[in-house]
Amino acid sequence: MRVRPAALAVCAAASLAGGAALATEPKQPATAEEIVEYRESGEWDADITRVTDRATAYLRSHLEDARKPAMVLDVDDTSLSSYDCLKAADFDRDVVGDACPAGGEMPAIAQTLALFRFARAEGVSVFFITGRRARLRAATVSNLRAEGFGGTWSLRLRPNRQPRSQRSGWKARVRRELARRGYTVVANVGDQWSDLRGGGAMRTFKLPNPMYTIPVA
Repeated sequence: MRVRPAALAVCAAASLAGGAALATEPKQPATAEEIVEYRESGEWDADITRVTDRATAYLRSHLEDARKPAMVLDVDDTSLSSYDCLKAADFDRDVVGDACPAGGEMPAIAQTLALFRFARAEGVSVFFITGRRARLRAATVSNLRAEGFGGTWSLRLRPNRQPRSQRSGWKARVRRELARRGYTVVANVGDQWSDLRGGGAMRTFKLPNPMYTIPVA
Protein backbone atom coordinates (compact mmCIF):
# COMPACT_ATOMS: atom_id res chain seq x y z
CA MET A 1 0.00 0.00 0.00
CA ARG A 2 1.38 3.42 -0.90
CA VAL A 3 1.68 5.62 2.16
CA ARG A 4 1.96 9.38 1.80
CA PRO A 5 4.73 11.30 3.61
CA ALA A 6 2.19 13.15 5.75
CA ALA A 7 0.68 9.86 6.88
CA LEU A 8 4.17 8.54 7.74
CA ALA A 9 4.72 11.54 9.99
CA VAL A 10 1.42 10.91 11.76
CA CYS A 11 2.29 7.24 12.21
CA ALA A 12 5.68 8.06 13.68
CA ALA A 13 4.22 10.53 16.16
CA ALA A 14 1.51 8.11 17.22
CA SER A 15 4.03 5.32 17.66
CA LEU A 16 6.12 7.47 19.99
CA ALA A 17 3.00 8.35 21.99
CA GLY A 18 1.86 4.76 22.14
CA GLY A 19 -1.42 5.55 20.34
CA ALA A 20 -3.11 4.60 17.06
CA ALA A 21 -2.37 6.62 13.94
CA LEU A 22 -5.09 8.57 12.18
CA ALA A 23 -4.85 9.40 8.51
CA THR A 24 -5.58 12.79 7.02
CA GLU A 25 -8.68 12.89 4.80
CA PRO A 26 -7.45 12.45 1.22
CA LYS A 27 -8.65 14.69 -1.54
CA GLN A 28 -11.57 13.20 -3.42
CA PRO A 29 -11.51 11.19 -5.55
CA ALA A 30 -8.61 9.42 -3.87
CA THR A 31 -6.73 6.28 -4.79
CA ALA A 32 -7.99 2.94 -3.50
CA GLU A 33 -5.02 2.76 -1.14
CA GLU A 34 -5.72 6.21 0.29
CA ILE A 35 -9.42 5.44 0.74
CA VAL A 36 -8.74 2.23 2.65
CA GLU A 37 -6.05 3.89 4.78
CA TYR A 38 -8.40 6.72 5.75
CA ARG A 39 -11.24 4.31 6.51
CA GLU A 40 -9.28 1.76 8.47
CA SER A 41 -7.42 4.38 10.50
CA GLY A 42 -10.72 5.34 12.12
CA GLU A 43 -10.38 8.95 11.02
CA TRP A 44 -13.22 8.76 8.49
CA ASP A 45 -15.56 7.63 11.23
CA ALA A 46 -14.26 10.30 13.59
CA ASP A 47 -14.71 13.01 10.96
CA ILE A 48 -18.31 11.94 10.32
CA THR A 49 -18.97 12.09 14.06
CA ARG A 50 -17.61 15.62 14.26
CA VAL A 51 -19.86 16.81 11.44
CA THR A 52 -23.03 15.10 12.65
CA ASP A 53 -22.43 16.34 16.21
CA ARG A 54 -22.32 19.89 14.85
CA ALA A 55 -25.49 19.29 12.85
CA THR A 56 -27.27 17.93 15.92
CA ALA A 57 -26.22 20.91 18.02
CA TYR A 58 -27.32 23.31 15.30
CA LEU A 59 -30.72 21.68 14.98
CA ARG A 60 -31.19 21.71 18.74
CA SER A 61 -30.43 25.41 19.00
CA HIS A 62 -32.46 26.58 15.98
CA LEU A 63 -35.73 24.68 16.26
CA GLU A 64 -37.44 27.81 17.56
CA ASP A 65 -36.37 29.73 14.45
CA ALA A 66 -38.52 27.69 12.05
CA ARG A 67 -42.30 27.35 11.86
CA LYS A 68 -42.06 24.04 10.00
CA PRO A 69 -38.49 22.85 10.66
CA ALA A 70 -37.05 20.35 8.20
CA MET A 71 -33.79 18.56 7.54
CA VAL A 72 -32.51 17.36 4.17
CA LEU A 73 -30.33 14.25 3.93
CA ASP A 74 -28.60 12.83 0.90
CA VAL A 75 -28.71 9.02 0.67
CA ASP A 76 -25.51 7.55 -0.79
CA ASP A 77 -22.57 7.93 1.60
CA THR A 78 -24.54 10.33 3.75
CA SER A 79 -27.25 8.01 5.09
CA LEU A 80 -26.22 4.66 3.59
CA SER A 81 -22.61 3.62 2.99
CA SER A 82 -21.41 2.28 -0.35
CA TYR A 83 -17.89 1.67 0.98
CA ASP A 84 -18.02 -2.14 1.19
CA CYS A 85 -19.76 -2.45 -2.16
CA LEU A 86 -17.34 -0.12 -3.93
CA LYS A 87 -14.29 -1.63 -2.26
CA ALA A 88 -15.15 -5.00 -3.84
CA ALA A 89 -14.82 -3.26 -7.24
CA ASP A 90 -11.64 -1.38 -6.30
CA PHE A 91 -13.79 1.76 -5.99
CA ASP A 92 -14.53 1.85 -9.72
CA ARG A 93 -18.04 3.34 -9.91
CA ASP A 94 -18.17 2.83 -13.68
CA VAL A 95 -17.91 -0.92 -13.12
CA VAL A 96 -20.43 -0.93 -10.26
CA GLY A 97 -23.08 1.25 -11.89
CA ASP A 98 -26.38 0.95 -9.98
CA ALA A 99 -25.46 -2.37 -8.38
CA CYS A 100 -24.84 -0.94 -4.89
CA PRO A 101 -28.15 0.94 -4.49
CA ALA A 102 -30.14 -1.64 -6.47
CA GLY A 103 -28.92 -4.39 -4.16
CA GLY A 104 -30.70 -2.72 -1.26
CA GLU A 105 -28.13 -3.90 1.30
CA MET A 106 -26.03 -0.81 1.97
CA PRO A 107 -25.46 -0.35 5.72
CA ALA A 108 -26.58 2.78 7.53
CA ILE A 109 -24.02 5.36 8.54
CA ALA A 110 -24.60 5.17 12.28
CA GLN A 111 -23.95 8.84 12.99
CA THR A 112 -26.43 9.99 10.36
CA LEU A 113 -29.00 7.52 11.66
CA ALA A 114 -28.59 9.02 15.14
CA LEU A 115 -29.00 12.52 13.68
CA PHE A 116 -32.14 11.38 11.83
CA ARG A 117 -33.63 9.91 15.01
CA PHE A 118 -32.87 13.07 16.97
CA ALA A 119 -34.54 15.21 14.31
CA ARG A 120 -37.67 13.07 14.20
CA ALA A 121 -37.91 12.99 17.99
CA GLU A 122 -37.85 16.80 17.95
CA GLY A 123 -40.62 17.00 15.35
CA VAL A 124 -38.32 17.94 12.45
CA SER A 125 -39.55 16.76 9.04
CA VAL A 126 -36.90 14.78 7.18
CA PHE A 127 -36.54 14.79 3.40
CA PHE A 128 -34.14 12.44 1.64
CA ILE A 129 -33.11 14.09 -1.63
CA THR A 130 -30.94 11.81 -3.72
CA GLY A 131 -29.43 11.72 -7.16
CA ARG A 132 -30.56 8.11 -7.50
CA ARG A 133 -33.00 7.66 -10.36
CA ALA A 134 -36.69 7.11 -9.71
CA ARG A 135 -36.43 3.48 -10.87
CA LEU A 136 -34.56 2.76 -7.62
CA ARG A 137 -37.36 4.00 -5.35
CA ALA A 138 -38.46 0.58 -4.03
CA ALA A 139 -34.90 -0.57 -3.32
CA THR A 140 -34.07 2.75 -1.66
CA VAL A 141 -37.12 2.81 0.60
CA SER A 142 -36.60 -0.82 1.59
CA ASN A 143 -32.91 -0.29 2.33
CA LEU A 144 -33.48 2.85 4.41
CA ARG A 145 -36.22 1.24 6.48
CA ALA A 146 -34.26 -1.98 6.96
CA GLU A 147 -31.34 0.05 8.29
CA GLY A 148 -33.42 1.85 10.89
CA PHE A 149 -34.70 4.99 9.19
CA GLY A 150 -38.22 4.40 10.43
CA GLY A 151 -41.33 6.43 10.91
CA THR A 152 -42.47 9.22 8.61
CA TRP A 153 -40.16 10.82 6.07
CA SER A 154 -40.17 11.79 2.40
CA LEU A 155 -37.94 10.68 -0.46
CA ARG A 156 -37.23 12.57 -3.67
CA LEU A 157 -35.32 10.84 -6.46
CA ARG A 158 -34.03 12.27 -9.70
CA PRO A 159 -36.34 11.51 -12.67
CA ASN A 160 -35.34 8.55 -14.81
CA ARG A 161 -35.21 10.83 -17.82
CA GLN A 162 -34.09 14.39 -17.33
CA PRO A 163 -32.90 16.88 -19.96
CA ARG A 164 -29.23 17.76 -19.55
CA SER A 165 -30.19 21.39 -19.07
CA GLN A 166 -32.18 20.48 -15.94
CA ARG A 167 -29.59 18.30 -14.21
CA SER A 168 -27.52 21.00 -12.57
CA GLY A 169 -29.19 22.53 -9.53
CA TRP A 170 -31.93 19.91 -9.29
CA LYS A 171 -31.46 19.37 -5.55
CA ALA A 172 -31.52 23.12 -4.92
CA ARG A 173 -34.78 23.37 -6.86
CA VAL A 174 -36.30 20.64 -4.68
CA ARG A 175 -35.25 22.56 -1.57
CA ARG A 176 -36.84 25.73 -2.93
CA GLU A 177 -40.00 23.70 -3.51
CA LEU A 178 -39.95 22.75 0.18
CA ALA A 179 -39.69 26.44 1.07
CA ARG A 180 -42.73 27.21 -1.06
CA ARG A 181 -44.59 24.57 0.94
CA GLY A 182 -43.75 26.43 4.12
CA TYR A 183 -40.82 24.35 5.37
CA THR A 184 -37.61 25.84 6.70
CA VAL A 185 -34.67 23.56 5.99
CA VAL A 186 -32.63 24.09 9.12
CA ALA A 187 -29.87 21.65 8.11
CA ASN A 188 -28.83 20.20 4.76
CA VAL A 189 -26.43 17.27 5.07
CA GLY A 190 -24.52 15.66 2.19
CA ASP A 191 -21.21 14.09 1.25
CA GLN A 192 -20.77 16.13 -1.96
CA TRP A 193 -20.33 19.89 -2.26
CA SER A 194 -22.89 19.73 -5.06
CA ASP A 195 -25.44 18.41 -2.51
CA LEU A 196 -25.10 21.68 -0.63
CA ARG A 197 -24.87 24.36 -3.32
CA GLY A 198 -27.74 26.59 -4.33
CA GLY A 199 -29.02 27.70 -0.95
CA GLY A 200 -32.38 26.71 0.47
CA ALA A 201 -31.06 25.81 3.93
CA MET A 202 -30.11 27.71 7.04
CA ARG A 203 -26.86 25.76 7.28
CA THR A 204 -25.07 23.01 5.37
CA PHE A 205 -22.98 20.13 6.70
CA LYS A 206 -20.45 18.31 4.52
CA LEU A 207 -19.57 14.71 5.37
CA PRO A 208 -16.22 13.31 4.21
CA ASN A 209 -16.19 11.07 1.15
CA PRO A 210 -12.87 10.51 -0.63
CA MET A 211 -14.27 7.79 -2.92
CA TYR A 212 -15.76 9.93 -5.70
CA THR A 213 -16.83 13.40 -6.74
CA ILE A 214 -20.22 14.35 -8.20
CA PRO A 215 -19.86 17.89 -9.59
CA VAL A 216 -23.54 18.38 -10.48
CA ALA A 217 -26.54 17.63 -8.28
